[in-house]
Amino acid sequence: MLPLEIKDSISKRINVIVNLLCSNGNSVKGVLQLENLRTMATSSKSQNIARDHYMTTSVPIESKVYGRDAERDKIIDMLIKGGSSDLNVLPVVGSGGIGKTTLVRYVYHAKRIKDHFDLLIWVCVSTNFDVVGLTLQILDHVCEDRPYEKKSSLNKLQEILQENIRNKRFLLVMDDMWEEKDRSGWIKLLAPLKSNKVKGCMVLATTRTKSVAKMIGTMDEITLSGLDEKEFWLFFKACAFRNDNREHHPSLQSIGKQIAKALKGFPLAAQSVGALLSTDVSYEHWTTVRDKWKSLQGYDDDILPILKLSYDYLPVYLQRCFSYCSLYPEDYGFDGKELVHAWISQNFVQCKDPTIRLEETGHEYLEKLVDLGFFQKDGSHYVMHDLMHVLAGMVSSNECATIDGLKSGAIRASVRHLSIIITDYDKDEHVSNSSEKFDKILQKVSWQKLRTLMVFGRRTIHLLGSLHTLCKEAKCLRLLRIHVPGGDISYINSLLNPCHLRYIMAYGVYQKPAFCQVLTRCYHLQVLNVGIFTGDRDVPTDMNNLVNLRHLIAHDKVHHAIYCVGKMTSLQELKFKVQNVGSFEIGQLQSMNELVSLGASQLENVKTKEEARVAMLTHKEYLETLSLSWENSSMSLQPEAAKDVLDGLQPHQNLKTLEITGYGGATSPTWLSSAFSVTSLQILHLEECKEWQILPTHGMHSLRKLTLIRMLNLMELSVPSLVELILIGMPKLEKCTGSYGMELTSHLRVLTIKNCPQLNELTLFQSYSSFDAEQKSWFPSLSKLWALSELELMDLHVGRVSVPSLEKLVLTKMPNLEFCSSLMTQGDQMGWPSSLRRITIHDCPCLIVPHPLPPSALISEMSIRGVPGLAQMSINHRWFTIESNELSVLDDSILAFSNLGGIRLFQIRRCPNLISLSSESFSQLIALETLCIHDCPNLTMSNIMPEIVQENSTSASSLVLPSLESLVSLTGEQERALQLLTSLQELEFSFYTHLLSLPANLHSLTSLERLSIFHCQCITRLPDMGLPTSLRHLQLSYCSDELSMQCRMAATEKLRVRIDNQYVN
Repeated sequence: MLPLEIKDSISKRINVIVNLLCSNGNSVKGVLQLENLRTMATSSKSQNIARDHYMTTSVPIESKVYGRDAERDKIIDMLIKGGSSDLNVLPVVGSGGIGKTTLVRYVYHAKRIKDHFDLLIWVCVSTNFDVVGLTLQILDHVCEDRPYEKKSSLNKLQEILQENIRNKRFLLVMDDMWEEKDRSGWIKLLAPLKSNKVKGCMVLATTRTKSVAKMIGTMDEITLSGLDEKEFWLFFKACAFRNDNREHHPSLQSIGKQIAKALKGFPLAAQSVGALLSTDVSYEHWTTVRDKWKSLQGYDDDILPILKLSYDYLPVYLQRCFSYCSLYPEDYGFDGKELVHAWISQNFVQCKDPTIRLEETGHEYLEKLVDLGFFQKDGSHYVMHDLMHVLAGMVSSNECATIDGLKSGAIRASVRHLSIIITDYDKDEHVSNSSEKFDKILQKVSWQKLRTLMVFGRRTIHLLGSLHTLCKEAKCLRLLRIHVPGGDISYINSLLNPCHLRYIMAYGVYQKPAFCQVLTRCYHLQVLNVGIFTGDRDVPTDMNNLVNLRHLIAHDKVHHAIYCVGKMTSLQELKFKVQNVGSFEIGQLQSMNELVSLGASQLENVKTKEEARVAMLTHKEYLETLSLSWENSSMSLQPEAAKDVLDGLQPHQNLKTLEITGYGGATSPTWLSSAFSVTSLQILHLEECKEWQILPTHGMHSLRKLTLIRMLNLMELSVPSLVELILIGMPKLEKCTGSYGMELTSHLRVLTIKNCPQLNELTLFQSYSSFDAEQKSWFPSLSKLWALSELELMDLHVGRVSVPSLEKLVLTKMPNLEFCSSLMTQGDQMGWPSSLRRITIHDCPCLIVPHPLPPSALISEMSIRGVPGLAQMSINHRWFTIESNELSVLDDSILAFSNLGGIRLFQIRRCPNLISLSSESFSQLIALETLCIHDCPNLTMSNIMPEIVQENSTSASSLVLPSLESLVSLTGEQERALQLLTSLQELEFSFYTHLLSLPANLHSLTSLERLSIFHCQCITRLPDMGLPTSLRHLQLSYCSDELSMQCRMAATEKLRVRIDNQYVN
């Protein structure tokens, strides 16, 4: 056994040698890889890389788009003006890295596009054209209630899609299309979309290949080339100089222009090289980069060598992290924490400072790669451009390999990291002897050296036989990622070789609750991710053997069931349920000082301050999120004793988020009211703390979000400067004041106050004195809150509200409210702020609201109910509904028809006194496709037709005629007016109890597809001239036997007939 000093010396020498080899090897490796770049780039285009997550999204990643205004405007014009009754496809073609996705995002978010289309859908296709998967992506945009989640049949999915896009004009973006071999899949995907007969539906597709554009396009393609020299230089400067004040340095300008010219207008190249130059804005560094450029001049229209140059400048530790990402499928959406955990499992992340967590350092690595253009931040995920993915595969080819379905090239003996993608295999139900084929492929792998095994796909059961024996040989395996077939986690029991495993992700919807015992012998395990496993307490008692486990991603019940969890001192997240059992007492938390997030529930089992102190929360310096919960009120302590317990649970001053639920004390804990205890607190959420009376927040200078829910005895509140303030269910709250020196001004974005009936004194600035809510103004300081975008007030007994311009206004159950300044323009003129987009006013019987409504064509949501002098009305994007007991005439004095030009469905219902509709007003509904009239007994057909029909003859596609019991037949004028509806696709007759016949010329409605007849007992036959040949659906309910018989006989293969909710064919 060597002494520790000698071991340390040898380790340091080896480290020096490795770094020297890496440094010397980079230049040799660079030359060798550069020669293979073009070959690899070409071959990558023909590979069928499967997807697990999709990469590109509609969310803008770029803060500014350079040089694409002309192309954007041209595409928008083509999408809006080029619409017809058929579904049109507009392809955008260009090389990889030229900016196709960025341009299409630019189009997607344009105001003209949002105003023109009812639905905007974004789908990333990539190299794997999977009709079922793509249909599911489309449904994600179309359906809110997700009725398709448990459906696997393409037929069922397409039926759901067809139903949910009916009568909606949509724009579908198909980003990054590759597949041109088989047109049948494309036709199959579009089938339910083409059934929607609304004019102007469009598909906008991006692709690198002309052949794909030719296969799918119905319009002339847009061919995208590099940015022009002037715009490209502006973009390149923004990437290279960023905020550096040497932007105008003549030497740097000269070198920069030389480099920029060689980039051929490719935005991705500008991002990559610009990021490289920005790391050192000096003449020497830029000259070195320029000189290296000479070896890359022979590669026309190929930017991979450019990207490779940026990669070469990365430090070795970032090169390792980046190249490792080649294991993930192309178009994968990376979870930042998941990726950092994987890097840590391979020892890629190193940190010399013991006070800094590896996760923090790993996150810095990831942000550095984002900063240098190798990743892009996309909401909560990270994405990699497909050319970057190709680059990662190229530079990692000695150590990383991917087996794609049943296809695989040569796997080098040096490979230590392997991923298997079986998505394509999932689709192929006719593969014979698949296990034998996988056996042959897997035999090429040198399993003894393998450190990573990732399996992407959900039919891993076909692989288990092949993997069982081989995984036992993988004694160096550190990371295993696999789907658990059948939801039984015990399947992985035979796959685990616990010697060196550091990361296990076994994902699936688990049905059998038993953890496999072998897990407890993975003593080096750092991450265990079992997803949404919901087994209750079937956790091995020796789970606490995993003393190196840093992250347990599992259902709360798994956390709750770990025996003596206090031994797992490396854990950083824990949901802990306190029990009166030695192995589950609060003292288990004592030594868990690595915790970053802690949820402690059932705190009613902690009886004293001393017992609470045993948890030693003040020693947990990394703790950022803390949730404390009391659940059983029957076991609650007296208020003073409850306060003592909470005092004993004082956290470290670094805490950022605190949630307390069910606390029984009457006052704040000492540490929460102290100016020095929780100085970093940013989010405070208090709920069901029914005895709490006063909450001082004057020491919380970092607080940004405050939520108080059902604090039944809280009487006063001191509010610092916030981004979000939510007060709900506070029956005794009387006073809300601004903390001294803290102004609630420019930061506030969301203000919600509900069910606070006693709130009558509110001062939000020290410079304002207290005031009575019933006096001249309420919230006077809010006139300065220009950033406030959402205001929601409910069940408040106030008379006047003064607020600034808003985007969202919600006023609910405010019986005394008479005045709201948001409903004023200048002086005393009634009006609405131009910023409003969403309005809800319910049950405000004294409020004066300016009309006609809606106040603007930009209102996307509106709901008015219980307001004097106003009909009940609502807008939900393109649908409008109005109902009123008093309304007799519907014209521009009631509704601002000029602001309803985008409405597609107009519904009038339960208006018993309505006798007239203004044809002039209705003529402004230029997009109207469906008119529904229900329960308006005094509105006769002569009031509707022919004027209303004539004004909307070119757009209306659906008409539900009002139920008129007295109508016997249509007049000749009314029948002629009906024929003017050339676009009519749906027609409904309801509750015409005396109508003797259908319109004689019904057959001439050549666009009609659906005819519905309900409660029309006097109609005994179909028109003599028959039905339109375009008719596809005929539905009857509660009609005469004679009519039902005729309709039954009319059923054909093309015409589906449904009588009393049953199809006859």
